[in-house]
Amino acid sequence: MCRMIGGVFRDKFPIGALKDLQHVSELGEVPDRGTEELGHRDGWGIVTFSSGSSRLLGKSERPMHLDPSFDAALEDVAKLEGPNILIAHARRGSEGSLSLANTHPFISDGIVFAHNGTVKKFHPNTSRNPLGQTDSERVFMTLLDRLDEKKSMRSAIETMVKEDVRGHEFTGLMLLISDGKRLYGYRGYSQEKDSWYYTMNVSKCPDNVMVYQQTHMGYAAPIDEVKNGELVTVDLDLNAEIIHL
Repeated sequence: MCRMIGGVFRDKFPIGALKDLQHVSELGEVPDRGTEELGHRDGWGIVTFSSGSSRLLGKSERPMHLDPSFDAALEDVAKLEGPNILIAHARRGSEGSLSLANTHPFISDGIVFAHNGTVKKFHPNTSRNPLGQTDSERVFMTLLDRLDEKKSMRSAIETMVKEDVRGHEFTGLMLLISDGKRLYGYRGYSQEKDSWYYTMNVSKCPDNVMVYQQTHMGYAAPIDEVKNGELVTVDLDLNAEIIHL
């Protein structure tokens, strides 16, 4: 269970979106919380791109709202220039220990990947060796295998969703993925009662397009909802498309 945002920006990345995520990481609701505290406090990460290669701006297993290194990462984000893509993630762990190896976003082969939800008992045979213990990273390794096979990110995502995750119980398969050329967001959830949590929205501004889950401050720009089973893609020219897989 996590919270994440992805953005494609032509000029400067809107820092307010990350401060909003910081607020949600501290006080955001989660399904079936019981007596556990609010928020998504099990680590955070921010990744962008430089000259076509992924660039880690910060990652920590500490809570985002209590970590001074998050503020330092915001200073680096403020210096970024577009066109570019950024993915940020606040973790609430459901599988795997509290560690950097289990903290999103994951990076491999030039691809950046973040996940919200749990795919239960997911232990596929892949050509890659995960560094941590999460189902999320194993989903990522499977996606990379499919990308090797399909040579198309859209086809790789569709195949992974329909063939690899199919048959496994999951709470959410909420994905943010980027190769530095496009941002991909997939919305998948299994129970309608949790649809309020596994949301994905697209906010279209003149200089950026944001793909996000939960917000505290809101977005003034026109907003499109990504429905269950839909994939949104945004290119560096801010062209956004939503299709059903």
